[in-house]
Amino acid sequence: MSSDRKIAKLHDLLHGYARVAVAFSGGVDSSFLLQSALSVLGAGNVLILYNRSCLVSRQEQQQTESWPRRHGFTEVEFLSIDLQPLLWKEFVENTERRCYFCKLRMYKEFLEVMHRYDMQHLLDGTNTDDLKDRRPGLYAIHELGVKTPLVDAGFDKNDIRTCSRDMGLDTWDIPSSSCLATRIPHGLEITQDRLQKISRFEEGVGKLGFKGCRVRLHPLQSDTVFLQILRDDFDRFARPGMRTAIVRFFQKADIQGIFLDLQGREG
Repeated sequence: MSSDRKIAKLHDLLHGYARVAVAFSGGVDSSFLLQSALSVLGAGNVLILYNRSCLVSRQEQQQTESWPRRHGFTEVEFLSIDLQPLLWKEFVENTERRCYFCKLRMYKEFLEVMHRYDMQHLLDGTNTDDLKDRRPGLYAIHELGVKTPLVDAGFDKNDIRTCSRDMGLDTWDIPSSSCLATRIPHGLEITQDRLQKISRFEEGVGKLGFKGCRVRLHPLQSDTVFLQILRDDFDRFARPGMRTAIVRFFQKADIQGIFLDLQGREG
C-alpha cells in the first residue's frame, strides 16, 4: 500500500473516532499519531496524556512536555500524569510480564482521565513492526480496547519516519526509546537506585556524542554494564581517545567491566 493510501486510511480512522486521547511518549510513533490527530480533528477534540515517572529521564520528560509548543499547538490540552511504578509489586519484581503490568496500570489510569474529559477513544502509537517482536504490553492494549490506528492503517517504522519528516516534525529521526526499566535484566528487582544509575550512565555517554545509547545492567555483577550505541556511531567510537574517555567515565562510577554490543542499535 502506498504512503498516500495509508495516510488516507489513517485520516478516515481518526475522523471516525471524533474525540480522542493520545497516549503520548514524545517518541517518533506517538508524535506522528498526535500530529495526525490534531490535523484531522483539531486541538479541541484531542487530549494528550503523558505518563511522568521515574522510568523516564528528566531530559526526555522535558522534551516530551515541550512538544506542543515546539510544533505550534499551544491550545491543545496536555496532561502530565504522575505515576508511582515502584509501588507496584508486580512491576518491581521484574518478571517477563513487567511491561504488561505497567501498561495495564498506566492505560487504566489514562482511560479514567479520558472519560472525565468526555473523550471517546484512547489511541496508542504501536506500528506494524512492533507486532513482529514479543511485546507483553500489547496484550494490555488489546484487553483494554485501546485503539492502534497506525497498525490498522498499515504504518511501519520507516513509513512513520518518512511521513514525520515530510510533516516537519523534529522527532522524525530521533532514536527509538523505551523506559529505563528495560535496561534491568528480568529477575533483578527494579529500584530507584538502579534507575537513577542507568539514567546517569546514558546521560554521560550521551554527552560524549552517543545520543540514543543504551546502558544495561549485568544480572549478577554490579560493577559491569553492557553498552549499546547506534550503528551510525561506531566511527565516532573508533576515534582516537574515545574508548579511553568512555572507560574513564565508567570507572569514575566504579564500573570495571564494560561490554560493547558490536551489532549496535538501528535507531
